[in-house]
Amino acid sequence: MFSMNGFNSQVLGNLSELPGHLYQLKSSVWAGFLTYSKHFKTKKALQERVQSKHTAKVFFSAQLPATEIFKNLPDDWQRLCSPLALVSPSNTVLSPWAVSYTSGTSFYENKHGFPRFQLLKSTTAPRLSMYTQSLWSSKNLTAMTVRSVFTYSARQIHDLEGRANDNPDDADVQADYLKAIVKEDPHYVIRRYESAKYKSNDACYREYCKALILTDKISSEEMNEATVKPFLSLRQNTQKVTSNGLGSEGNPVVVSVNNDKRSFFKEQLWNTLRFLIGLFLIVSVLEAQLQMRMTSNQKEVQPDSSEKKVKFSDVQGVEEAKVELKEVVEFLRSPEKFTKLGGKLPSGILLIGAPGTGKTLLAKAVAGEAGVPFFFCSGAEFDEMFVGVGAARVRNLFAAAKELAPCIIFIDELDAIGGTRSVGDHQPYSRMTLNQLLVELDGFDKTEGIVVIGATNFPEILDKALVRPGRFDSRVTVPMPDVRARKSILELHLGKVQLADDVSLDTLSRGTPGFSGADLANLVNQAALKAASDGHFNVTNEHLDYARDKIIMGPERKSAFIEEKNREVVAYHEGGHALVAHFTPEALPLHKATIVPRGDALGMVAQLPEKDELSWTKKQLLAKLDVCMGGRVAEELVFGKDNVTSGASSDFSQATNIARAMVTKYAMSDK
Repeated sequence: MFSMNGFNSQVLGNLSELPGHLYQLKSSVWAGFLTYSKHFKTKKALQERVQSKHTAKVFFSAQLPATEIFKNLPDDWQRLCSPLALVSPSNTVLSPWAVSYTSGTSFYENKHGFPRFQLLKSTTAPRLSMYTQSLWSSKNLTAMTVRSVFTYSARQIHDLEGRANDNPDDADVQADYLKAIVKEDPHYVIRRYESAKYKSNDACYREYCKALILTDKISSEEMNEATVKPFLSLRQNTQKVTSNGLGSEGNPVVVSVNNDKRSFFKEQLWNTLRFLIGLFLIVSVLEAQLQMRMTSNQKEVQPDSSEKKVKFSDVQGVEEAKVELKEVVEFLRSPEKFTKLGGKLPSGILLIGAPGTGKTLLAKAVAGEAGVPFFFCSGAEFDEMFVGVGAARVRNLFAAAKELAPCIIFIDELDAIGGTRSVGDHQPYSRMTLNQLLVELDGFDKTEGIVVIGATNFPEILDKALVRPGRFDSRVTVPMPDVRARKSILELHLGKVQLADDVSLDTLSRGTPGFSGADLANLVNQAALKAASDGHFNVTNEHLDYARDKIIMGPERKSAFIEEKNREVVAYHEGGHALVAHFTPEALPLHKATIVPRGDALGMVAQLPEKDELSWTKKQLLAKLDVCMGGRVAEELVFGKDNVTSGASSDFSQATNIARAMVTKYAMSDK
């Protein structure tokens, strides 16, 4: 048994189409039979006309219109049209009289004017020339259709070909024809030129050279004057060579074109090497100039003359630091007063303190009081992307300072370059800057008349070799201002603004514990801006309170949208903090409680001490823990344990830090 699965799908497809093909074959045979039987006489007359080629040709020429288009057609094109003349509808009637049309026996004959069987008749096609055959190819027809607008058309090429064949002794006609055909068929141009059957001139030779280049038989680089001259002499002697029998089948002319690929490769390789060498030299010069510009900046190191306006009277709240620095000022003003007793100028002073306490301002005041040149730089300015730039900048800085001695060099953020060195340092180039600084401070070449003032917030990370006596002789601590210092600083800054009469400096100084000098300057500035925006002519307590709350609690976010349910939870939470702070002994006094969002918090309870706290008791720390837990306790009592929120995360973080410090730092644990 056979199944359908055993046959190929292609075979099944062909079998399914077999009935249709048989039906078409049947219809064609039947129509051909009817046509043959009813038009036997017409078939016989057509066969007689086909046998005579001359008769068909005469008939075709008689039917062509006498116009310029058909008059100048080439012979092979006219021969091509002869088969079409045989199947022309006009061939069926030879009578010059008008005859009415009689319907044929098939639809095909009525549509086309001749029976179907005439298509099956074999007819000898006319023989075309090689170029005419190439024109009928689809590729050449498409190319000529595109290029006919810009170059020669097919009709023009045929006209030139006919003229060139009819006038073999006319060199100008040959040149025109070669120029038209060189891009279409360069091989044909080469064969025609080398056949020596047609007269040539310089124009023909140029087209011949173009054909050689287009066929890759010779490169364009080789078409120089030295190469062209031999070809010119060869062209001039072409007629003589052909007359002697050269160029015939028995004695052909062999043209050898040399194309040395090895020399071309060597030339390209040499050009590439020259380009790479030149590029390397250019990059090296640019890199050297850039490095010299980065390192040779000695002329750019100039003292800052604008800082001489700062005096010691502009610095308040750091009286002890000013006393130590005034000695340096006296030494710079009159060094003979100290040197006659054997003393010498201190080489370095290290200012230590928290951010914003006035270390930089003190250095400016020293320069302003002493009246000497002042060089300012930051520790981060020394190191750059190039290795060794930091050490070079240190040398340039001290070289410029030696020329203007006595002077002051202030290095802010000294810990950026003066960190402790280690054996396993992953950045050894950073030690080069520190080593150069150590040499300049107290090396073999002792520097006289230059005072180096350094400022840092982290003295514990400085290298021991940097802070030893001889480099930084004295260490001046700049502490946070106390109540009296804050009052002095506020008097200095509030004296520059229009102040209302109801402002109490004592109250304001007591209400700003923990504020540095920079914080107090910012407070006065914020209050002045608030007064100006409100349209007031002076600064009041309201403006100062607004500025203090903005610094402590952050700016208000009045536009924040909070749902009523969340607002209620925040109110109970902050109320719990406030109640615990109010009723817990030793807790800090309440300053302000709000449920208006400030900064990242939805609400806040601010506490301010009545005086500066230098130390904390265990009872005070436990009171702080109670205040931190007050918000969560209020949520549990009002909403239940299952409805507490995550708003107490910051409270737990603060309480954890206090409890850990009590156990690990203060040893206040009972266990």
